[in-house]
Amino acid sequence: MEEIELFIKKVIETKKAAVIAMIIDIEGSSYRKEGAWMLFIDEEEPLGMISGGCLENDLHIQAKQLYCSGKTKLLTYDLSSEDDLGWGRGAGCNGIVHILLRDVDQQFKDALAITYKSLSNDEPVLMIQSMKNFNQYIFSSKQHDPFEFWDQDNDAEWLAAKPFQQIARQQKFGEHTYFIQLIWPKPHLYVIGAGIDARPLVHFASESGFFVHVLDWREKLADLKYFPTAMSVHHSMKSSLLDEIHLSPLDSVIIMTHDFEIDRELVKKLQTTQLLYLGLLGSKERTARLVEHPTKTFIRTPVGLSIGADGPAEIAISIIAELIAVKRGEFP
Repeated sequence: MEEIELFIKKVIETKKAAVIAMIIDIEGSSYRKEGAWMLFIDEEEPLGMISGGCLENDLHIQAKQLYCSGKTKLLTYDLSSEDDLGWGRGAGCNGIVHILLRDVDQQFKDALAITYKSLSNDEPVLMIQSMKNFNQYIFSSKQHDPFEFWDQDNDAEWLAAKPFQQIARQQKFGEHTYFIQLIWPKPHLYVIGAGIDARPLVHFASESGFFVHVLDWREKLADLKYFPTAMSVHHSMKSSLLDEIHLSPLDSVIIMTHDFEIDRELVKKLQTTQLLYLGLLGSKERTARLVEHPTKTFIRTPVGLSIGADGPAEIAISIIAELIAVKRGEFP
């Protein structure tokens, strides 16, 4: 669901009519989960997917009817039917999907603008949407919290959430039902080392929902032409590769310089910083010489899932698979 931040950015920048679709409930199984968004902008191609392709055309038609209306509409699609009239024919699903379509009026756009500022500062945002009155909604974060939801209950699930933990469901507060969703900022991945083997990794990571940054001391390699999908490419001295970046517990780093002395200095700096993921290329024996505190849970070595990968592309895929598993909480 990392595309949500990009959708919000697109909405607040456009002057055209826009409609947001979001899954608010699922009965049974579905291609996407609660909290998945899709964006429709007038005279532009839709962004994102709500299903495996069976609902998008109808959602587009429904969205066009809402442009500039200020209205919200609740749609229900039964994907369990397999006859010619069923939405789920050939979709491989067996559930009922409830989708909220909302025309983005100025008030909602203003709320999204504040939300985007929080996400840009690496702050997750809690969205609370009334299911009785669709005009009642809240976007709450630690930095912008006029309704004090973050302080209301220190044991609240969203306060104790692990990085990128998915929280999206309907829940009762008092006598009313609300849809709550914890929106996380798009994750950042820093790839240190701009060799040829880094190119497929940066490409696949960008396609998988990461803001990717490449760092290297070799000017000829640290060139955006080799990494067209990267958010940034940094060139600096060996001793100052990390000086220009600010790392947070939501960030991931992969070291692939193939230079032992440089790796040792980088690991020495990074293993005292809390990260989501720190991946090290090389054997366990090599890593044992690099890492002073091997008990750090965010250090992954050898980097990537063990799938028998061979060559830059396959190794990159194994690394991205491990990154996704860590981000989704599939690894301790």
